[in-house]
Amino acid sequence: EIDNPNLLRGGDIAALDWLDTVGVTRSTEFRQDRFLAAVDWTSSEPFRLAYVVRAVSPGSYHLPAATVEDMYRPDYRARSDEGRVTVTD
Repeated sequence: EIDNPNLLRGGDIAALDWLDTVGVTRSTEFRQDRFLAAVDWTSSEPFRLAYVVRAVSPGSYHLPAATVEDMYRPDYRARSDEGRVTVTD
């Protein structure tokens, strides 16, 4: 499950301050199966987005690719690699 940091105690995400993602997003939406973010980024420099997931059941899971697209220029898009996540007891 994706955790919404707005519902967590502040100390629960303190360890993520190294990500340096403050101020990047215009809006975020935390759904049960995905994280959505809107950014207004005009720089050619890269930026980072991150989300926290919480394991609720042990097993091996598909990690879908992250995708990004420009709402006004649909030919500007990118996709990360897919992966697997294994949760053990």
